[in-house]
Amino acid sequence: MSARRKMLAADEDIANKIVEVAKRRGSTVYQTVNDILEQALRVDGMGLALSEVIDTREKLEKAKNMGLTFTIERLLYEMMDIAHEQVEEKADELWLETGRWYGKYFSSKNSDAIKAFEEAMELLTLGNPVFIVERQDGGKLSVSCVGEQFTDGSTQMYDLFIQGAFETFGWELVKRDNSKGIVRLLFQEPR
Repeated sequence: MSARRKMLAADEDIANKIVEVAKRRGSTVYQTVNDILEQALRVDGMGLALSEVIDTREKLEKAKNMGLTFTIERLLYEMMDIAHEQVEEKADELWLETGRWYGKYFSSKNSDAIKAFEEAMELLTLGNPVFIVERQDGGKLSVSCVGEQFTDGSTQMYDLFIQGAFETFGWELVKRDNSKGIVRLLFQEPR
């Protein structure tokens, strides 16, 4: 039994791109369009927008390319706390140095290293944490990272990671105001 067909209209440029995709995949235009529509319906059935799914996929690829990995959030924070309690100096040094390394990484790959770092922190703090960078008068930069599940150790380690990155960007730390789950750093613009 053959499937019934129905015609759909599309913008000419988009239709031509679909033809190119079909050729590249060694498929027919008919099959390619059906595959695309099936996936769009699948996403819609999940209550999501296709653009949301694609944006999330891009974030996952970015995270992978930056060397980030996903783990169980509670486990990560507890392990950070154990490291903070048992080998605080060494753990602090490691997080500060890692922040500096990522600062160099973003400086070398992007014209706006701070914006790139901010986007990366959205990836690094997937879940509930919120990461905010705000420029203030007088050449100051306020950086906040708030996570309701942060332990004392993870709060301190995120603080050092952020400090390391921004010092590499040339900013000087002038104020630190942290409490469990809240990192607040104030940096002065390089002179």
